[in-house]
Amino acid sequence: MSFYVHIPFCRQLCSFCEYTRMVCPDEKAQAAYIDTLYSDIRKFKEAYPNILLRGFDIGGGTPTALTEDNFVKLMDLYRFAISGLDLSNDYEPSIEGTFDTLSERKIASMVDTGIHRLSLGIQSTDNLVLCLHHRKVNEASTMKKWIAEALNIGIHKVNIDLMYGLKGQTKQNIDVDLNLISELCPQQVTLYELRTNMIANKDIPTKAVLYEQYSLYYDGLMKLGYKARFGENAFSLDDNDRGLSSYLRSRMLEGVSYKGFGISAQSMSKHGISYNVGKGNKDIRTLLPFATYEGGDTYLLPSKELASKYIAIGAYNGSISMKHLSDIIGKDASVVYKNEIEHCLNNELLVKETDNLVITRKGFEHYGAVFSLFYSKMEV
Repeated sequence: MSFYVHIPFCRQLCSFCEYTRMVCPDEKAQAAYIDTLYSDIRKFKEAYPNILLRGFDIGGGTPTALTEDNFVKLMDLYRFAISGLDLSNDYEPSIEGTFDTLSERKIASMVDTGIHRLSLGIQSTDNLVLCLHHRKVNEASTMKKWIAEALNIGIHKVNIDLMYGLKGQTKQNIDVDLNLISELCPQQVTLYELRTNMIANKDIPTKAVLYEQYSLYYDGLMKLGYKARFGENAFSLDDNDRGLSSYLRSRMLEGVSYKGFGISAQSMSKHGISYNVGKGNKDIRTLLPFATYEGGDTYLLPSKELASKYIAIGAYNGSISMKHLSDIIGKDASVVYKNEIEHCLNNELLVKETDNLVITRKGFEHYGAVFSLFYSKMEV
């Protein structure tokens, strides 16, 4: 399995963010939050001591928004969390941050702890686009400085997050984003489509616009030497690297179980999905003093619903493992989904690559509909 730790604190709250977060509280409240994480992780490890850990991501929110002392305390928590556990050969922990919350001490603490992958979100380089989403722009010189500093201190991989589908986004500012990537040369780039509540928010781009913007980023990143299959959202300069932390690799590609710690964190196993306290809460400040963040909502799911969840996660990678899908439903997926597979292959929406069904350019134009074909079937 893998671990995920959620730090729900940010210096500013971006309007496009769908995750549970709040404006960073004072130093004492930050420390108390980490203390509760300690308690929850300790109890989990006592209950399940024989864990082979595949990955460990620390996200949010903005983990690097913590004060320096509390960030060091978070790194001590990471050491405690993995102590005594077996780590897989492909184990690669990762932590999220923003350029304006970094410091040399924080980066050195990551490296000393054994975390060598740092994922930094910029989303866009256009001031107007970011202002429309309540986010500040970082100067290119600042970003260059911190990437160079991180690599010099001992970070091995820097990932940059970009988004498409944002308000005000045009081909021109996508070109500016790509020019910045060519200057920064991060080892990895992750490209996210804006996700929003389509019932509550009608002011969203069409699927055609989203496809065009993804294509612009994809073609531009390919010209810069990044590697990815069309339809994936992770790009890497290394031919042998999928551009993902091992937590995301094992979760997206193999459906490995994961345990989330912290307010609203999600967990998933072969039995279903659970959420810690705080999922859907409008004001999580009232939850900070809790002695535990466990005990939220748990959903025990039948195999057909677990299959749908796996397919939805796999869609980020633009592929479905037929072996893993068969393992989930307890039947040969190629037989259960025979009509859907034939329809997609015949219409060039998917292609077969060894054990995987992989989205094509044509299929990606309608990826929501394509992957939905494989959702809950009554005969499963």
